[in-house]
Amino acid sequence: MNIKKTSLVEIVCAQYCSYYRPNQKQGMACQGFKLLQQFFDQDFYSLEHFPPKNDHEFKDRYPHLFHHTLCRPCDFLVDGCDFKDPKHTGQSVPCGGYVTIEKLLGQSFIDEDKLLKTLFSGEEYVGLSPNCVLRHLEEPYLYDLRKDELYELDPPGFEFLKECTGRRRLSELSPDKDFLETCLREELVLIEPHPHERRSNLRPSSIPSLRYLELQLTNRCNLKCKHCYLGEPTRQDLPLATVLSVLEEFEDMQGLRVLFSGGEPLLYPYLGALNEALPSHRVRKVLLTNGTLVTTENHHDWCHFDEIQFSLDGLQAGHDKMRGSGTFEQTMRGIEAAGEKGTPISIATMIHRHNLREFEALSEWIDTMEVVEWNIDVPCAAGRLPENAEFLVTPEKGAPFLKFATGGSYHGSGEPYACGYHLCTVTPEGDILKCGFFKERPLGSLEEGLEISWKRVRPIPLSQLECTSCPHVLDCKGGCRFRAESPLGKDPVMCALYCIKGMPT
Repeated sequence: MNIKKTSLVEIVCAQYCSYYRPNQKQGMACQGFKLLQQFFDQDFYSLEHFPPKNDHEFKDRYPHLFHHTLCRPCDFLVDGCDFKDPKHTGQSVPCGGYVTIEKLLGQSFIDEDKLLKTLFSGEEYVGLSPNCVLRHLEEPYLYDLRKDELYELDPPGFEFLKECTGRRRLSELSPDKDFLETCLREELVLIEPHPHERRSNLRPSSIPSLRYLELQLTNRCNLKCKHCYLGEPTRQDLPLATVLSVLEEFEDMQGLRVLFSGGEPLLYPYLGALNEALPSHRVRKVLLTNGTLVTTENHHDWCHFDEIQFSLDGLQAGHDKMRGSGTFEQTMRGIEAAGEKGTPISIATMIHRHNLREFEALSEWIDTMEVVEWNIDVPCAAGRLPENAEFLVTPEKGAPFLKFATGGSYHGSGEPYACGYHLCTVTPEGDILKCGFFKERPLGSLEEGLEISWKRVRPIPLSQLECTSCPHVLDCKGGCRFRAESPLGKDPVMCALYCIKGMPT
């Protein structure tokens, strides 16, 4: 045994390893010891300056990084490792190599870049996780399609992730260890033993960026809901080729999430073919449905959607009053079918006069479900609602129920602009709207192109609203511009929400 190995045994094994037994010959060494041997063979000076053991508490700062570099290739992992086993009691301790390398990272006498390259010296290839894409919006981001979560990136992080194509070794990239640990912990990147290809479609987006797109696939519908703002159903459908073209353009514009709606999208005659094409599009696909036609038997028509949002306007009495007798049970069967197939579920609820007393019980039921979010709104007096005045609620009556909502919303943004800053709608006729309510004022049409039409949008700065001095304007963003009293006026529902406290009696 050479002096370097003897010294390393004294430092790594004797000082830091709970499994070391003096004078007992070991048949093999842990992966940490092997890597340290490689490192100190090149930098013996650092070994001479290795500090003595102290009593500082061990901090496992890089468990995901070490899992790939120390634990996964370790000879001792054959029989399992209690310290890395998620089922362990928490009383197991790491091996000496693991402890020593953790302590070395950040030491002033160590060339940390050289040590990291020693850790990454194997055949590891790093790439973005299959559920993640890079997007160049107003700022660089990484978008997790599975979690529907957007991570803002600083320039070094963005440059590192751009290089994570799946065809470069980790040792070539010299990542920041804390950033890499975060990416591994959040499952944003993968370290794999074989090369793989994951390209990013990157270019600066328009400003404002178009992040959320509602595609109204069809005007067909099997229900006649009392509040529907689209009016009477027709047989107008977006051609499948048009839908696929729009998806490509939206993705190229750095889009994030597509909401496939109707009418009732389950009646879209090309739904099965659309579903088959969805995996090739790197956006989050959300199906907006009344749920009455969703079954396990037609799972092949919706299995590639990332989420299904069901319209549920109360418990049985309130829901059926709004959408028709028997629809509650049909929608519940649809929700059960999606849950059975493992598709994430969200709920959308409209507040109306006949479901106010059902919100407490509805909330308790939703709490038992693993829903992505619960969107709640007061419907706009458009379409059929004015002729069904018995369903209308005053802003003061309806607004407090908005507080039951959970999860995010695609209407909001961090910028100081009014509602819909990153959203537009495509109708079955091919018109491109600021949102579905502004049918009379389209931005353009699909014949011109999505991006050309989007560039005509004129966001409304919050500073131009009549309520710009309100202390809540940054929270409500001025509310719904269609529901507001005038183009720059106040949204009475939002005013009621922030000015009235407590629940109605």
